Amino acid sequence: MADRLSEHPTFNSGAKHKKGGDDAVAMTREMTNRLHLNEGQFLNLLPLNRTKLVGLKSINREYRNDGATRAAKIAELEAQYEQECSRILTPSQLSQLQSEQPGSTPTGSGNGLG
Repeated sequence: MADRLSEHPTFNSGAKHKKGGDDAVAMTREMTNRLHLNEGQFLNLLPLNRTKLVGLKSINREYRNDGATRAAKIAELEAQYEQECSRILTPSQLSQLQSEQPGSTPTGSGNGLG
């Protein structure tokens, strides 16, 4: 896992993203409360959450004028995030996380169908 995490440049540049780091800590603490994470899980999820938040910010900035591409990129990031979470969380924690995630897009902005 450590070798996989080192592929992400955001892990080594945390000082540059102080606000993002604070957001990731808050996000991970909230997950700890909801999912009853242990200390090891918290420590493994924290850099993963940092990467996710930096990725979301980057995608939203880069594709702000292309909603379809932005949605696809966010879905890809979410899939990668979920895959990494599955290596850290227990099956019941992962199931709870999946059932509680509201999604990356606000309600009603779906895929344009309906």
